[in-house]
Amino acid sequence: MSVGAAALLLAAIGQGGADAPPPVVHEQRLDDVGAVSIGPDATKLTVAHKGLPAGSFAEVTDLISGRTIIVLVEGAAPAGGSEIGQLSAGAARALGLGAGAIANVRLRPAVPSPAEQAAVRSGTVISRLDAPAPLLTALRRRLSPPTPVPQPAPTPVTVATPAPKPTPVATVMQPPRPKPAPAKSAPVAAAGRWFVQVATLSDAARAAALAKSVGGVVRRAGRLYRVQAGPFATRAAAETARASIARRGFGDARTIAQD
Repeated sequence: MSVGAAALLLAAIGQGGADAPPPVVHEQRLDDVGAVSIGPDATKLTVAHKGLPAGSFAEVTDLISGRTIIVLVEGAAPAGGSEIGQLSAGAARALGLGAGAIANVRLRPAVPSPAEQAAVRSGTVISRLDAPAPLLTALRRRLSPPTPVPQPAPTPVTVATPAPKPTPVATVMQPPRPKPAPAKSAPVAAAGRWFVQVATLSDAARAAALAKSVGGVVRRAGRLYRVQAGPFATRAAAETARASIARRGFGDARTIAQD
């Protein structure tokens, strides 16, 4: 190589500047299944894992409920123990997991849109469609040792003893009983101005699916789609619905009023 060509090559390498962040490289073949511990930070949606580079993003799926969210990778997993990583308390809450627990999850790299990346960094839950039951069954088999699936108790079989034949008696015809009147259905609550802000997504199809599951609507805000449950006639009814939605993993859900 000539001196001039070497100089041009060095100049091209140095154009990025000393302050430019290193590119995040995703190992797309990584698909890890195992136990994770729950960390103390309730304000972030993060995971620590030795196989994922810091600053990248990952999908984490609860192997019990199938709930799936996007989290930010923040450092390597703590040393020691058999866990594959550590979830922040905020991410665990979004998945419906209890604080200080050990949970079995699936971790794999994700490449969310720039809008979704900004939302996750700010603590907004970005959900993916729940994992179907057949996939969850296959993933549980990869656990070491496999997680036992509870089986229902067998129903006892009772062998009936033949009863003696009764003596024939005269049959007395009874008049037919009148059928009870059908119960009146409860009146449908009137539409109101109160809604529950559930999540903000960048994919219209996923937003529509989530809105259908919570009985709500989708409102577009630029390139994002806001999923809102409701409307509710009173704030108290909206708060009751918000508490139920939060137990499903959407801990950031809040009650809002629309004019």
